[in-house]
Amino acid sequence: MSHKAETHKPGTVSRVIKVPEVKEEKVEIRLEGTDPLYGKIRIVNFLNDDTGKKHHLKEGDGVDVVIRSDETEPNKH
Repeated sequence: MSHKAETHKPGTVSRVIKVPEVKEEKVEIRLEGTDPLYGKIRIVNFLNDDTGKKHHLKEGDGVDVVIRSDETEPNKH
């Protein structure tokens, strides 16, 4: 049986970054409850909902970042 561990971190889109060389946007997300030095991530601004409809995040949008382990068995350390 698989026992994947996960955590959810709320965040806010702090800025939208245009990348004209590759014709895509990225968003910077500030995560709550993290060390200020490491509390930002950047992802491509391209999301699909359950129906396959495309969405783009805007500055100020709230997000829920899910971090999930790939391990199927607990560490034996």
